[in-house]
Amino acid sequence: MRILLTALVLLALAHPAVAQAARKPPPAKAGRQKIEYGTSYYVLNVPAGYRPAQKYGVIFMFHGSGGRPENYENHYAAAKNKGYLLCLPASTDPQGYSEEDMKQIVEIAREVLATYSIDPDRVYVSGHSAGGFVTCHLCSDHPELFTAGVPVSGCLVSEQMARPMLKTPFYVISGGRDFNHDQCKKSVEDMRKAGMEVAFDEPPDWPHIPPAEAWQRGFEWMEKLLPPDCVALLQGSRALVEAKQYGKAAGMLKKLAGAKSAYAKSRGELVAKLIEDAADRELEAAKAAGDAKKAADLLKKAKAAFAGSGAAARIEAALEEFTKAAEGKE
Repeated sequence: MRILLTALVLLALAHPAVAQAARKPPPAKAGRQKIEYGTSYYVLNVPAGYRPAQKYGVIFMFHGSGGRPENYENHYAAAKNKGYLLCLPASTDPQGYSEEDMKQIVEIAREVLATYSIDPDRVYVSGHSAGGFVTCHLCSDHPELFTAGVPVSGCLVSEQMARPMLKTPFYVISGGRDFNHDQCKKSVEDMRKAGMEVAFDEPPDWPHIPPAEAWQRGFEWMEKLLPPDCVALLQGSRALVEAKQYGKAAGMLKKLAGAKSAYAKSRGELVAKLIEDAADRELEAAKAAGDAKKAADLLKKAKAAFAGSGAAARIEAALEEFTKAAEGKE
């Protein structure tokens, strides 16, 4: 047995992926932390007074080639001041980001999202130069994780790469004196051809390393995507879905209909799908009950929860069908 355990330990040490699988994330806490991860690390800034009962926005920020997270900690100072978490992973490749870096970044993102109370509608990605390229790739490869992107002085997206991001808004910043400007402009054109929602900010005098105003503009754009009233409606409706009060959740979502932000409406559609998925589960459970009366009893309990939602008619129709079937057997 001792030999077997020793062999397993050596295997874990020889293969970082095996060792990482057993990783225990650091406990959630407020303040600045430098956290070792695999072959690299990440810097995490958590608001003072962090409370798990509250939902927080988060920005994953990526440095350029040859940079370090520490060089970029104050770029989104306005976001930190407004209670956002800021996560800055470090690359191991001085020329940019390696394939292993990209894998670790996704793992780090999942770790932060699982450890902290994060608002799933405000998971933003931003980066400078090579970090901008990372922003594009992450949003294309993992649209289920990252909800919007702000690449600065670095954007490389083809039409094909843009297709998974049709519901992921982008705000691309590249000044007229940025040596990546033409590439950024072409990427914006391809993103728009694919149907993405993209804003392009190209101040004529800004160089590759833009002034601090670039990051301020980026954060202001994020805030406009989801104004405070929309944040409250989405968070409230998600909480009601978790409490299985689907009708009330649907009623709250209706208030988003008048929102000016297309992004807010698209996020509301995702919550509405959660309600439909819950209805599907109720209907499947009724079908699997194996008895019409048991099925009807299950749906009677579900009826009140879904009243007022788009799924109410489906629940009602199934309840009527099973009730008639049960009465026919009596």
